[in-house]
Amino acid sequence: MEKNNDPLVSVVMANYNGERFVRESIESVLSQTMQDLELVIVDDASTDSSVEIFREYMRKDPRIRLIRSHKNRRTAASRNAAIRASRGEYVAIIDNDDLWEPDKLERQIAIARQGYPLVYSSYDFIDEQDRPVKRPFIVPEKAGYDAMLTSSLIGCSTAMLEARLAKEHPFRRDFYHEDYVLWMELFKEGVEARGDEKVLMHYRVRSGSRSNKKEKAAKERWKIYRKALHLSLPASIRAFAGYSIHGIIKYYL
Repeated sequence: MEKNNDPLVSVVMANYNGERFVRESIESVLSQTMQDLELVIVDDASTDSSVEIFREYMRKDPRIRLIRSHKNRRTAASRNAAIRASRGEYVAIIDNDDLWEPDKLERQIAIARQGYPLVYSSYDFIDEQDRPVKRPFIVPEKAGYDAMLTSSLIGCSTAMLEARLAKEHPFRRDFYHEDYVLWMELFKEGVEARGDEKVLMHYRVRSGSRSNKKEKAAKERWKIYRKALHLSLPASIRAFAGYSIHGIIKYYL
């Protein structure tokens, strides 16, 4: 019988013009204590030196695979393409400027093996010079639909989920916070998630990044409440109020 050489975890990364930080992100994946992995990168028609960087790493490590898009399709489409191409039992997501602690995947596999299809962790914040900023965001052990209405407990670059779920539930391209919509869809279906209180991811705060545009983020969260989750107006107002309070605590206090 032929041996199955598929990796345990497929790490997926969407990239567009990430040359400044992507080396560090790749290194944080390749230096994991859990080495049974592949790194699937989808380059979204970059115009910088990103592709050359990826090819450099591919020459050194056969676990890296590159998929190139010749048309810019944005983050959700790139992540979906990487997930479709993945071969692992689990899918872990990392943005091209975030960093993992070396034991991130090892700890999450141990939790997943306890019967949790979706796992996540605490994270802290770093600036463009890798310096810590703000206080860490420590997650609760459990996350669910009701709790997630008012607080985004699952950072995308902390998440690992069963590959079958990732392939059955592609990221929605019609919403700005496509990862949040995905988690809520999974919770609606009864998927259980478990968090690790240890900080396992370093989230990079950059001026001009998607995540740093708070006014747009707020408008898009309202859109999700009304059009993706189909909440009533009163329920949307309550959820948005909670979201705003948690956001102030998370990013400014």
